[in-house]
Amino acid sequence: MGTTWALPEGAIARFGKGDVGDVKLSPDGTYFTVGTGVGLWWYDVSSMSPISLWETERGLISSVDFSHDGKWIVIGSWDQVIKVLDVQTGECVTQMEGQDAFGGLACSSNGRWIAIAVMNGVVKVLDIHTGECVAQMDRGAREFESNDIHQLEFSPDGKLLAATVDNPQLSRDGQVLNPDTEGTQTYVWHPETGEAIVKFAGGNFVFSPDSRLLAGAAADETSGAADRVDCCVSVWDVTTGERISHFSAHTDWVENITFSPCGKFIVSSSRDKSLRVWDLAAGIENKVYTNSETDWGLPFYSPEGQLLTAIFRYEKTTVAIDICCVESGEKLQTIELLRGSVGAMWFFRCPQLAVAYALSNKRTDGKTQTFPTLREPHFPWPYPKVAWLDDQTLVSTRDYPGIELWDVAQKCPRETLLKDENIYTYTVLPCGRILGTRLHNETKVWDASNSDEPVAEFTAPKEPSEWVRHEVFAPTGDRIAAGSREGTVYVWNFQNPEEPTLLTGHTDYVTSLAFSPDGKRLASGASDDTTRLWDVESGEQIGTLPLDEPRCTEGIAFSPCGKIIAGGMDNEIRLWCAEQLTTLRTIPQTENSRRTYDALTFSPCGKYLISGTWWQRGMEKMAIRLWEVATGENIHTFWGHTTDVQSLAFSPNGTLLASGSFDGTILLWDVKPFIGS
Repeated sequence: MGTTWALPEGAIARFGKGDVGDVKLSPDGTYFTVGTGVGLWWYDVSSMSPISLWETERGLISSVDFSHDGKWIVIGSWDQVIKVLDVQTGECVTQMEGQDAFGGLACSSNGRWIAIAVMNGVVKVLDIHTGECVAQMDRGAREFESNDIHQLEFSPDGKLLAATVDNPQLSRDGQVLNPDTEGTQTYVWHPETGEAIVKFAGGNFVFSPDSRLLAGAAADETSGAADRVDCCVSVWDVTTGERISHFSAHTDWVENITFSPCGKFIVSSSRDKSLRVWDLAAGIENKVYTNSETDWGLPFYSPEGQLLTAIFRYEKTTVAIDICCVESGEKLQTIELLRGSVGAMWFFRCPQLAVAYALSNKRTDGKTQTFPTLREPHFPWPYPKVAWLDDQTLVSTRDYPGIELWDVAQKCPRETLLKDENIYTYTVLPCGRILGTRLHNETKVWDASNSDEPVAEFTAPKEPSEWVRHEVFAPTGDRIAAGSREGTVYVWNFQNPEEPTLLTGHTDYVTSLAFSPDGKRLASGASDDTTRLWDVESGEQIGTLPLDEPRCTEGIAFSPCGKIIAGGMDNEIRLWCAEQLTTLRTIPQTENSRRTYDALTFSPCGKYLISGTWWQRGMEKMAIRLWEVATGENIHTFWGHTTDVQSLAFSPNGTLLASGSFDGTILLWDVKPFIGS
């Protein structure tokens, strides 16, 4: 699974492949790449096994595409750097600085250009060898610029460039921005001049194999902007800019279109549960297939010319992809994945990958087959939250559903708990019980050892102004607290969950919360630049924690004995006496260790404190610093994550450290050499 590939110094394993930016299938369909927060992963299609990991020095890859001949791969990063890499050697052929490909990139088949969709919604064409901007596509005046590119593709011959774009109205402070928007539009440009050749209201476009035609989902010409539904299929001759066909038999959104290999027919599938084959020369419907149970999915032609379709089925805990023969309706293959797995994310981002996987595993005896793919969990946005069940079992959140247990010795996922529940916040209690919840209007708290009945049910505030976050469980397992935008802190007692205790005093957004080990006190930081300590039972404020000047505490933690409170701020970590409410020590942070937000925790023995940092421009790796509490000395610094470190946890014996990051991974670190355990 690649859990030990290209690890940073001091790390013993990496869980997760990273936050997925882009997935691309190689031109020959034998392998695919996944650009993620940690680098560029290479996979074999037939086995779905990782074969290599590139570009780990910086990672944060947002966009990927192959050259037409498969010799080069082009990647774009969050740092606005585009690289052209040799597929065989990994050598960087060209590097372009200051080029933002946030919305995607595409390579022309003639090997001359790279098209990029910039953050502000502009499309640029760059010379692949020099990085020089050849053309910039003019979409007209917009009062508000946003990235809104849905597709960005060159024609098969590389002579044209097309993109589907939005220009949403949006609202800000009561003002409607872009009031004259035309809605979703597809443009076809000349890549050397930026001249628009075709423009129509619609999307989901596809070029014909000979690059002469372009088909796309289009709106009924009689519909207005407010009730627009792209239920028609328009075909354009891009050599003349004229529409040559317009098919209107579908009654709902057209989601997929493909040309036949000969280019004489097009196939379209729609939410109206019909799949239609159109004769382009005659301008008529050739065949229609209906399905009363599900949509027809993604139609495609097999190498033998048979019309097949990939139908995606989303169940509560799984995603299944059925490969079916359109003519007979026979199911040929089924691919099953757990929801929240990396594989499900890949197929969602690149449906053609599911097709390639099925074709590469096609049976020759004609029998239906079912086979699973890699079941490694994908972590939820914005980051995985980590804790320990015991010294060899790590616990983390996972993208819907459940909570994941990881076998540290085997370096692999072991078990999923609460498989039917979408868990965002959880805790491992000192007794070993795991409680989990996702705080929203109607909230249930679950015990992972007994998911038949919730431990508690309560109603969170419904008003947008009272939106709550930073929820934390009490170590005693009988309460949960959450802060609001307005500064109110809510504490729900599971014995009487419908009447929460309200802690009032903060006047702005609550940024951090932490219960004391005995669950009797709660520390809170807020954007009103105060840090407060509360008596949980009475709801009364015990006092405020002293600061030299007003500042926001973004991360907060109690020591295991409950006598020290640590607060993480923009440029310092402060240690307070939890009993006298006095400052014990301040630990100034250097420039590359500022913003110690969220990730702040004590070691089990209480002698050490670990802190994470958030990304700042110019930083390549984030610092995780180990401090001696008694002296404030920085004993060691771990460098590894490519962006914000937001969750930290020591193993119960204090020898291992787990760190969860916005880059979409968990790293395990060996801390024994530095703390003498």
